[in-house]
Amino acid sequence: MVKRIIYLMMVLMALSGCSYSVYSNVYPHLKKIRVMPFENQSAEFGISEKVYNQLSVAFRNDGRLKVVNQQPDCLLEGGVISFEERVYSYDAANNVQDYQLRLTLAISFTDLIRNEVIYENKSLTLMEAYAVSTESTAKSKSKEEAIDELINSLFKTVVQNSLEKW
Repeated sequence: MVKRIIYLMMVLMALSGCSYSVYSNVYPHLKKIRVMPFENQSAEFGISEKVYNQLSVAFRNDGRLKVVNQQPDCLLEGGVISFEERVYSYDAANNVQDYQLRLTLAISFTDLIRNEVIYENKSLTLMEAYAVSTESTAKSKSKEEAIDELINSLFKTVVQNSLEKW
């Protein structure tokens, strides 16, 4: 019985020491971020607010940077240049099967402590298809899902090009 308890404790200790984090931060002095409201130059009403809100939530959930309004270490700002919805594919009967959303943004991630721009892209374009037919193979099944996926891709792009530079 004692051997089993010792063995179980050894296994638990070994497992607790085997954690691995894929998060890295090239700029360890950056602790707080301010996400600025995005400008909207597109014809799509409310898209800039949706981008701003979802990016703020994504940074909050990510946990590497604390989202603040005062005394940030870094600043994320930008604007929606265009938002387009186009037919992406047709089925054999020439009915629309998928639409594709195309979001173009200008974005800038600035280190306020060192006063340098870490990442900037004045024409970042992201695309996502969504289904309107049951025969579609698109990952997103609605326009709202596709917009959410576009914003998730935007967050990943910003983080990969700023905090996770290799």
